[in-house]
Amino acid sequence: MNRWVRIGLAILVLAILARVGLAIFTIGLRVVLMLFPLVILVGAGFVVYGLYRHWRRRAALREREYYDMLDD
Repeated sequence: MNRWVRIGLAILVLAILARVGLAIFTIGLRVVLMLFPLVILVGAGFVVYGLYRHWRRRAALREREYYDMLDD
């Protein structure tokens, strides 16, 4: 084989691999974009749940402090 033929074949193989790689990347990006609203909702849910637990814990600590004061 001529060196130009080998170079041409290498370029063709690289172009085909690049096309396949970009197609897979595009599919992955579409999946991520499709799931993005769900990820936002899950993140917001964790924030709300964390705030709820924080407020409940503070309320429980306050109740315990008042209970101890009245228990004497």
